[in-house]
Amino acid sequence: MAISKAQLALLAVAMAATAMSAAGAYTGCAKPRKVTVQNLCGRDLALSEQPLANSGQLFGAGFVLRHGTHAEFPTCLWTGRVSAPGAALVEFHVGPDGGAWYQVDNKQAGAPVKVTVTPHGAPLQGHCPAAGCRDHGQCFADAVPGGNCHAVDELKIIYYSS
Repeated sequence: MAISKAQLALLAVAMAATAMSAAGAYTGCAKPRKVTVQNLCGRDLALSEQPLANSGQLFGAGFVLRHGTHAEFPTCLWTGRVSAPGAALVEFHVGPDGGAWYQVDNKQAGAPVKVTVTPHGAPLQGHCPAAGCRDHGQCFADAVPGGNCHAVDELKIIYYSS
């Protein structure tokens, strides 16, 4: 049985679409972005993620970040949540154009692990404060809504000891 040209063309389109969705491919990134996670909390952290809005895996299941280390995850765009045991949930979006929004509770007084989210860029544009809490009770904003922070090259999540 022979495959017609139309069936072959349809098959090629379907395979290309599958490959793009499987790889989370987005070709509109003018400049790669990254998410960096750093562990300063005094113990190893088992991180988990919940990708949202058709985002692919950032680091995958079973990722353990050793104390005193950091890991960088290059991405074009990503939306989702990152969590660690004993720390507040971090939710964020990094866009292909450098726009970002992020939020983390800044009422972490009883948490055994503190967490901050800080954007980095050269230079950042708009309203881009650090969010969350550091060690020794120093806290910042709890949310940076969409549309206000631009030119983000890196979103850095840092876990601290209490």
